[in-house]
Amino acid sequence: MIVAVMVRGKVDARDKAKESLQHLGLTKRNQAVILEDDAATRGQLSVSKDYITYGVVEDETVEKLEETSGKTLEKGDTVSLSPPTGGYKNTRRQVGQSGSLGERENMDDLLNKMV
Repeated sequence: MIVAVMVRGKVDARDKAKESLQHLGLTKRNQAVILEDDAATRGQLSVSKDYITYGVVEDETVEKLEETSGKTLEKGDTVSLSPPTGGYKNTRRQVGQSGSLGERENMDDLLNKMV
C-alpha cells in the first residue's frame, strides 16, 4: 500500500501535473491519499513527483491515519493532516537531494510526524 502526501500547492504547476494530482485525489497541501501499488498509480506518482512525497507504509501507520480521520480508510480515501513536526526539509528538492519531494523509503516516519 502506498500513501502520497501533497507537499506543494498547484499554483504554477504544469497542466499534466495538475491533472495527475486531480486523478490521485490530492487537492490541498498536507492531504494524504491511500493508493494501490500498481503500474498505473506509479505512473501518476512519477508525473506529480515535484509536488508530492510518497512511499510504501506499514499497516500500523494506516491504523493511525484511521484513528485521526475517525473512519476506516480504503484505497482512494483522503485524510487531511497537520504539517509535520519540525517542518519539511526543503519543498523544492527531491529526497535524494536533501529535500522532501518524490519517493521516500521512510514514509512511516513522516506520517507519524503529521498525525
